[in-house]
Amino acid sequence: MFPMKSHGVDILIQQLDEMRFAVTVDGIVRYVGSQPECDQRAAIFVPKNDRAPQDQALLRLAHLSR
Repeated sequence: MFPMKSHGVDILIQQLDEMRFAVTVDGIVRYVGSQPECDQRAAIFVPKNDRAPQDQALLRLAHLSR
């Protein structure tokens, strides 16, 4: 079991047998596949820091400084 905890979401990769793994999000199985596939899926489920608000603030600052 490989836990990944992020922003209150529990993401686990659990080994089912020698070749199959499962990605669970808050206890619900979301994907079953090989370990590399599950690693990739788990990365998708991890919430990311959205830079869009930061970029908009930077543009506003640049616009105001003209």
